[in-house]
Amino acid sequence: SSSRMERDGVSAGADSGDQAGSVETAVARSFLIVDIRGYTSFTQTHGDEEAGKLASRFAALVREAISATGGEVLELRGDEALCVFPSARQALRAAVELQFRFRQRPKGQPIFPLGVGIGLAAGEAVAVERGYRGASLNLAARLCSLAGPGQILASETVTSLAGAVDGLRFVERRAVRVKG
Repeated sequence: SSSRMERDGVSAGADSGDQAGSVETAVARSFLIVDIRGYTSFTQTHGDEEAGKLASRFAALVREAISATGGEVLELRGDEALCVFPSARQALRAAVELQFRFRQRPKGQPIFPLGVGIGLAAGEAVAVERGYRGASLNLAARLCSLAGPGQILASETVTSLAGAVDGLRFVERRAVRVKG
């Protein structure tokens, strides 16, 4: 037997001839992208060796904060990390934790010399080899690129899903239109 559903010219369903597992399933996730601000200038000023040390410190701080808040680091590329969370609240808590860790100043010295910008978005995404694909990842990347050092920019979907979160206050920002 065969089942099929159509709406507005888009069809979805399983014919008896479909192979099991051939249909991609989208799942709702929250995505966090964090990026070092001023990394290229730092590299030009201090050289590749120091930039490599900075990137290693960045990776360690990201891994620690993300694992402590229940997320997963999907990709680390020098000065940028892509992380995924099962909930918007966890992603928000991770973003705050990241900013806290990058701003620490034990004994008056910064633990990390540059600021980071963070973008958060949530939505359905399709699982692909070693990651996900979907509009929410693109939005997280766009928000990250708009975030200044020390800033966290979250989509309306993230703040709506999270609702009130103890210890966090959302500040509305002027509306921006992003590609896609």
